[in-house]
Amino acid sequence: MFIRPIGEESLGVRSMSLYVETKDLRIILDPGASLVPIRFGLPPHPREFEALRGFREGLMKLVDKVDYLFISHYHRDHFTPPYGSLYMGTGDRDYETVYGGKVVFAKDYETVNPSQRRRGIGLFKAMQGLVGKWVKCDGQVININNTRLIFSKPIPHGKPGSRTGYVVGLAIIDDSGSLLYLPDVQGPLSNEAIDFALSIKADVVVIGGFPAYLLGRAFKQEDLDLAKSNLLRIWSQGRPRRLVVAHHLLRVINWREYLPMGVRVETYASLLGLSDNLLEARRKELYETEDPGKDYVNKFRSRAEGKEESNED
Repeated sequence: MFIRPIGEESLGVRSMSLYVETKDLRIILDPGASLVPIRFGLPPHPREFEALRGFREGLMKLVDKVDYLFISHYHRDHFTPPYGSLYMGTGDRDYETVYGGKVVFAKDYETVNPSQRRRGIGLFKAMQGLVGKWVKCDGQVININNTRLIFSKPIPHGKPGSRTGYVVGLAIIDDSGSLLYLPDVQGPLSNEAIDFALSIKADVVVIGGFPAYLLGRAFKQEDLDLAKSNLLRIWSQGRPRRLVVAHHLLRVINWREYLPMGVRVETYASLLGLSDNLLEARRKELYETEDPGKDYVNKFRSRAEGKEESNED
């Protein structure tokens, strides 16, 4: 099994996009990325837009190779929308290239929160006559020759009852090994995420980390303690060969301080042999060391498409 990161916070953008190849299939997990419109009171730095362009170029090269796509949920950084977006780096018709002729395994948009449901329905309608097949994948097990795809039932996006809804995790298993992909479980913070992880006990686990940048606001110390305990359980009981912690946790520079003791983790960047490039976490620093000027900042004042530090509702 071959695994290649496409986009993620350690690569400069909000994303968890992965390319996975087995003898039987080529699939992209969560073909999307975004930049948060406002962080530290500032719009994205030019370096972030450069990273977003790099993500889009890399994604467009890979979509020609794949027959399958997976969409875990409908937050803006996990799918390519059917319209142009500055903060997602898309042109008006990019989605046709991404989805055209593909089999799309997608989270059921009926079991998400209202804003995700609107996006899911909009994407589904745009896919009519474009995709090869649209499959609501929640809870399904699908065999493609000797490769097995195990889709979880809906897992809370973080804490149970969170207004941010639900996601679907995915295990990919073939005779060479296994991958568990658990996006946006935020630590994890739910028993559903733990249960799915321990039912698979994959060789490689890719998991969305705790949103330390929201500690003291949307999350409390007890949430962090639970996230650390649960991640330790996955490490000690699941015994993965490689544990990749990604996404929300890497929105702070000192993210390793929020990990439990004794757990060895990697990042998307380290899988590629690169150093972490935490551009969003460094946004304020970038403005201090590479100031793009007041005119640059002013042109974003009427364009912000989301709330301070969040575009994931």
